[in-house]
Amino acid sequence: MTAASPARKRGARAETPITAESIVDTAFRMIDERGHEAFSMRAVATELGVFPATLYWHVGDRAHLLGLVEQRWVNGIETPEASDDWRTWMLELARRYRAHARRHPNVARLVSVERSRNVESLAIPDAIIGTLSTLGLGDDIVHAYNALMGAVRGFVVLELSMASDPPPPSEVDDVEHDMRGIDPDRFPNISQHFHLFADRALSIWWSEESGDSLDDSFEYLLSLLLDGIAARMPKRRRP
Repeated sequence: MTAASPARKRGARAETPITAESIVDTAFRMIDERGHEAFSMRAVATELGVFPATLYWHVGDRAHLLGLVEQRWVNGIETPEASDDWRTWMLELARRYRAHARRHPNVARLVSVERSRNVESLAIPDAIIGTLSTLGLGDDIVHAYNALMGAVRGFVVLELSMASDPPPPSEVDDVEHDMRGIDPDRFPNISQHFHLFADRALSIWWSEESGDSLDDSFEYLLSLLLDGIAARMPKRRRP
């Protein structure tokens, strides 16, 4: 996390010309450093020392600007080289997506939950559909695509939400104490399996380190998804 740059006084001479690129750079940095709450057309304009109308002139409205931020973020994910091994390709892409999201969690969360407008950010969906189209799924290709996108992005967003709002250090012991002291009559299943889930599962966590324990769960999710898709492929195409 880096310190936020001081905003220029509105109307002050810009150190660099106001361009679409400089607006996107500023919006990306503000979201990355300060979270989604910092992102608005007015806030970005204030940061640049201009009036909001200047942003609309260069990049359009909020949805268009967020689309350009999303494109900047997506461009940081290198799509794997084409491969005859579709499972390995899907696994590698999902891992790269998650790793990049963890490098820019605030940006990843915002572009995942808020609709933006920029068709140029469809490179990854296009690559996924291209790989799925080789598997002989027929009309089920749309369901396979939605399952992959929904499950992987949903998992990552939940994970990032957990990591972005950990209890303060002064409260970690209290949260752990509350978790370990849950009523077994009200929550019999969690109580019975608590030794497996404690600080290793979504909703049952209390330390910043708990996010690392989700690595194996993410791999498990990918295996379930890809095994399910493979099971629906024509027999002659199955690995």
